[in-house]
Amino acid sequence: MSVTPQSRPNSPAPFGANAVFFLSADGRVEAANAAATALWLETPAQLRDRSFASLFVAEVASRDAASDAAYWEAFLSTALGQPIPQQLARRDGSTLAVRVELERNGAASPGYFGHVQPTAADEIPRQEATSELFSVLRDRSALGFFDLNFVKQSTFLSPSWRSALGYTEASLADSHAAWAALIHPDDTTAAPDKLAGRTTATGTRPFNVEYRMRHARGHYVWVQCIGVQCFGPNGSLQRIVGVQLDIAERKELEESALAAEERLNLLSERGRVALFELDFVQHSVWLSPAFKNLVGFEEHEELIEPENFLRALPPEDTAGGIIPFFTQPKPGQTAYFDTLRLRHRNGADLWVYAGIIRQFSRRRDLQRVLGFITPMPEDGAGGPAGLTGVDFIAVLAELREAVILLDRHGSVLMLNATAERLLDASAEQLVGRSGNDVFRPMHRESGAAAESPIDRALATGSPTALTLEFVLDRGAGIDSLPVAYSCRAVLDANGVAMGAVLVFRDPAEMSLTPDELVRANRFEALGQLAGGIAHDFNNLLTTILGGVSLAKDNRDDSGLESSERACMAAKALSKQLLQFAKGGTGTRQVLRVAEFLGESVRFSAAGSSVKIELSAPNELGTVLADRGQLLQVFQNLILNAVQAMPGDAGNVWVTASNVTLTENQVAPLPAGAYVAVEVRDNGSGIATEHLARVFDPFFTTKKSGSGLGLATVHSIVKRHGGQIGLESELGVGTTFTVFLPSVEQAVPVEARAAPTLRYGTGRILFMDDDPEISRLTEGMLLSLEYKVDLARSGEEAIQFYKRYLNIKRPYDVVIMDLTVIGGMGGEQCFKVLRDLDPGVRAIVASGYDSEDMAQDYLTMGFCGYLTKPYRVSDLARILKKVLGK
Repeated sequence: MSVTPQSRPNSPAPFGANAVFFLSADGRVEAANAAATALWLETPAQLRDRSFASLFVAEVASRDAASDAAYWEAFLSTALGQPIPQQLARRDGSTLAVRVELERNGAASPGYFGHVQPTAADEIPRQEATSELFSVLRDRSALGFFDLNFVKQSTFLSPSWRSALGYTEASLADSHAAWAALIHPDDTTAAPDKLAGRTTATGTRPFNVEYRMRHARGHYVWVQCIGVQCFGPNGSLQRIVGVQLDIAERKELEESALAAEERLNLLSERGRVALFELDFVQHSVWLSPAFKNLVGFEEHEELIEPENFLRALPPEDTAGGIIPFFTQPKPGQTAYFDTLRLRHRNGADLWVYAGIIRQFSRRRDLQRVLGFITPMPEDGAGGPAGLTGVDFIAVLAELREAVILLDRHGSVLMLNATAERLLDASAEQLVGRSGNDVFRPMHRESGAAAESPIDRALATGSPTALTLEFVLDRGAGIDSLPVAYSCRAVLDANGVAMGAVLVFRDPAEMSLTPDELVRANRFEALGQLAGGIAHDFNNLLTTILGGVSLAKDNRDDSGLESSERACMAAKALSKQLLQFAKGGTGTRQVLRVAEFLGESVRFSAAGSSVKIELSAPNELGTVLADRGQLLQVFQNLILNAVQAMPGDAGNVWVTASNVTLTENQVAPLPAGAYVAVEVRDNGSGIATEHLARVFDPFFTTKKSGSGLGLATVHSIVKRHGGQIGLESELGVGTTFTVFLPSVEQAVPVEARAAPTLRYGTGRILFMDDDPEISRLTEGMLLSLEYKVDLARSGEEAIQFYKRYLNIKRPYDVVIMDLTVIGGMGGEQCFKVLRDLDPGVRAIVASGYDSEDMAQDYLTMGFCGYLTKPYRVSDLARILKKVLGK
């Protein structure tokens, strides 16, 4: 009886497609299935009449009829009835590890079945990627796919691969040479096409490397490349397939971390400051080399638990244990300075000056202690002789900030080298003098003397916030110096000021990373916008309250429609405020310029009497950008223009257009298509001597400005591959022009909402701790003909759900608020309900209108996200979606 491949006994479990051949008695291929043709990359006609032995890599120098016959005999003797390992030779020159087994054909005509299987799932030959899912991943995701085929002399670079480096299909050729030319000269040995020469290989080999590639704008970008190399029988590299990721931000973080670690090591290894860390959560201890040397520990000696730190402290001072030792001093203060007695390994006492920082949990449990110590001079009895500053000044000398220590009378005790440099005087000239004579701030514009930060700190005990509004008067014949400063009192155990610390710096020497700059400016801009937004909210509330009042008092519902529109406008304004406060997500998407310009104008114009006109035609090109960051750019520019108006009266014109730049027309932008956005005002203008510095961090001519707005704009625009230009004339006005690269991609089309389902059936459990929201929502759901139960907390919702689950009638949908004051919130409640009933359908009802937050909860397992405030139609729509009706 003939045995077909489907019924073949003792067949090994397939790893992938099972290739089956029907062979003649002398080992010739008479027929093959589709899996076989896919494995060998050949057609059935090309395989027919071939010697089965010739389909595999042979360990002989030549192949002829005699050698094939001998090889076939070897197959029969070894593979008949049992699998053997082989390397198949594919048409493109690559090889593949397989298992081969022969089986006699039970039919009348003699012959054999040949069964061939790849030896592992990851060695299944790659089929042509034609699925819709892979096409979307290849063309639209952040993953850059590439395929270098040296056998066929072909190269494939996906659209996302090109886009990440700023290239289009027309600007970069599909060739290995063009690809290799982009790699940084210092990184060529790390490239996947160079890794092949390091070792002899056959088959496939994975790789994971990092190197730099040249961007279309000329700079180099760090990328991570992950993929597979394919080698031929002779060890030659035949193909490279992989994906590429932009890791520039990760490299910047790594370099910053290494620089910070190097600074810390320099401080510690030189012995100027000894550092320690106790982690009571992770139960770990870290001591710097200088600390170990100071207390006599061996260099490689490790303290496993925080309690082991007691070995460095006198027993009589630590009777209560290590935690009370660090929690009892200076209650209510996170950080404090104090003298501290340590115990040397040899038993001797060691007095040090210590700075301690404590971290507590919400329950005020000590979680972490970080600190530094520096030895103090000793008196004849072995005790501390008092703080003279000689040793502590060595620590202060490492700081880039200028530091002045003052006594309770405001006299200078000591200062570091940076303070001497900025004050243009030596310590010998300044120690002992009144701090008010040494540090004399003046208003930047008027030149009038400012309030003494030292007197304020000593008198009130409260710190002076960091300010950038002043310059420092350094005496006759010396130029005044712009400064950023703050002053804080040093309090004793009774809360009485025993001195003060004054810290100041030249803003020109201050630097922020691009991300720090964006965050700092975002918070400043929020403060500037708050008053205007409050004005607009009050206007909207007036419309809402007026419509409700008419309906309630006069039974006139004509104003309710206006109230509803005002509610939706307030909801949109709060959503935009939340997006601005959160900043960019780091994800770039294709955006319509006209859309986010309109949002920027509406947001920036809140509460302002300045007239803002927007001209943004519908045919504007699209840009690939972080939406939150671009909103910040244009809100900053519009706010800057509004604030430049004398007497809060004037005009601002925002105009956008498509432009094509030639090479060097706007340096350093390459030639190409751009969207140009011009923000022009008829305000006071900028003085010529200030034009070159307007984009510098901390530079400002405003009395209350921080100098971060335009610096942030410049940073974000540059990071998006654009450029910003400036023209200004005193008394006439200022024009900023932003150029952003245009992309030839359509904005994703959002699916239209399905028609609203007015009525429904089922039982709904609604949980919210606000009784008014619960009452109104109950009415809405009843109007939709749902049955409703109300819960005030997660605990109560769980009891309701258990009750109906026990009688086999679980709720159709649970709608729950996330935050419940004094009770279990929606997220925790959902996890409990899901354990009770894995099929629970839950909807979040939240006052946070955020797509990112909604996606997080949908990923968690919620079926929907309902944003407050909501209408009956909103409830009906989401219930229809969740219930599938």
